[in-house]
Amino acid sequence: MANIFAKTHPVVWLRRLVQTFFLFLFFDLLLETTFHPIDKVGGPVTFFFELDPLVMISTFIAAHTVPAALLLSLIVMGVTLLFGRWFCGWACPFGALHNFFTSLRDWKRKDRILHGGYTRWNKAKYYVLIAFLTGGILGVNAVGWLDPFSFFYRSFSTSILPAINHGLTGFFTWAYETDPGVGSARLTSVTEPVYSVLRERFLDPEPYFYQGGFLIGVLFIAIVALNLFRVRFWCRYICPLGALLGVTGKNPIVRVQKDEDHCNGCNLCAADCQGGANPHVTGGWKPTECFYCYNCVSACPSNSIRIVSNDKEEKR
Repeated sequence: MANIFAKTHPVVWLRRLVQTFFLFLFFDLLLETTFHPIDKVGGPVTFFFELDPLVMISTFIAAHTVPAALLLSLIVMGVTLLFGRWFCGWACPFGALHNFFTSLRDWKRKDRILHGGYTRWNKAKYYVLIAFLTGGILGVNAVGWLDPFSFFYRSFSTSILPAINHGLTGFFTWAYETDPGVGSARLTSVTEPVYSVLRERFLDPEPYFYQGGFLIGVLFIAIVALNLFRVRFWCRYICPLGALLGVTGKNPIVRVQKDEDHCNGCNLCAADCQGGANPHVTGGWKPTECFYCYNCVSACPSNSIRIVSNDKEEKR
């Protein structure tokens, strides 16, 4: 795992903790909707969709009205307008998953520096956003295909969870029917209590499958695997919500600043940059691509990378 246990800034550990919280919250709400009747589901199971400004905009384009619950996404837009794409780096559960698989890469430092910066392919997500919004105006509401929460939810509910359910149910059924063991020590003495607990919350004794689930699962696994090719591949090149937040937060009041007087030119700040925001390029930092992950600040050996307000940058 690349640098995950290296000496890091406390803010990086805080960000990882927050990301983990939102990822587990997403899975908890997912299980609520997957394994319980909709009229018996408690809590805000649509929380992440209500936070999604892309869902709000596409709904308005399609229906010319916005449900009151979706107005919660205006908070995300407001925070992004002021502070940039913090949501992508801190609160997006799909981004947290990509971040985890990115950490599994075992690239050499020079390769991470070489591929950590901005490229013209970062613009691809903006074209994806334009295509979907144009389609919505023309009456084709296809945003749900690549909206991160819709894609994440659909992939897990129709493919990943059914596959896990089928595998675990098959194992526990085999253990119950064969009851292997040595002498009086039987495997079922362990598996049956575990199975009873999992049935309450996770497992369905009758495996369920969805048409197209296999294809959706293959696509999901392929997209996640692309993190081994480029850091947060989906977030950099595909995500339409990330593109929307990038446009919204292109002039934030907080910025990444490099102190040329202390910089030693090592470019380590680019090695673990999640968005390809070019923190190593003097005057070339790109707020539309920055997730404020704090990796650049943490990686800098000369403490020449800082996150500052616009006022401080102007006075410098």
